[in-house]
Amino acid sequence: MAFETLLYDEQDGVGYLTLNRPDKLNALSQTLMAEFREALEGIEANPDVRVIILTGAGRAFSAGFDIESEAGGPDGEPLSVDGRRSRLRYSIETFLMVWNLSKPVIAAVNGYALGGACELVQVCDVKIASDRAMLGEPEIRLGYGAPFLITPYSVNLAMAKEMMLTGDIVDAHEAARLGMVNRVVPHDDLLAECQRVAHKIRNIPAIGIKTTKISVNRALESAGFLSALNHNLELMTQFDTADTPEQAEFSRIRAEQGLRAALAWNRARFE
Repeated sequence: MAFETLLYDEQDGVGYLTLNRPDKLNALSQTLMAEFREALEGIEANPDVRVIILTGAGRAFSAGFDIESEAGGPDGEPLSVDGRRSRLRYSIETFLMVWNLSKPVIAAVNGYALGGACELVQVCDVKIASDRAMLGEPEIRLGYGAPFLITPYSVNLAMAKEMMLTGDIVDAHEAARLGMVNRVVPHDDLLAECQRVAHKIRNIPAIGIKTTKISVNRALESAGFLSALNHNLELMTQFDTADTPEQAEFSRIRAEQGLRAALAWNRARFE
């Protein structure tokens, strides 16, 4: 499989899928999301692939959804409420492809995993982080909501609310303590540790892996996970399209001075 924003390779039953926009910290653009779906469809149909290792090129796993591509439609105009709902639903459905994939996905969290990328990490089946990794959902500070509501199911209620209401970012060790990742390893050992786990999974009969993943997923779904995603879609559509003074100022600076200046203005508000 050849892509513009992804790298893909297969070795000994393991598929290696890399988010490949290092100059943009692997931000999840519309092109990347479309190619990600295509890659997952190909992986699902390939009986030779037993497990996936998902990571990012360069110094980040991913900085989250690409603000530039998320801001408007193809004509550059702001998205309508229905347009924003459709965009959010597309993202949710894409992440659910990881959730429903019959092959386990191991997230090799090599650096920043923020916003939607933090949620992508958590929807993977095994999450192993480099000691350089940073995770969090800072999108609330930019006037956006969390599209894929998995953090409350990964961490305890108190910490889920604190992280999602403040937009704070945590280091890899704190993420492991909270349950967002399985464990932390030295950065240079990250791939080897992920391969060790992948090879262990690869040697187990595929039917056992598939049915066990489904069973664990169903346990969370019976606790209301999918229902929560659907409710959250409507709430985040309202949030993302709300007209607030902060969002208006962010948009003004962005229009006059560019996205970098708008992001700097926003960061300064929380220093």
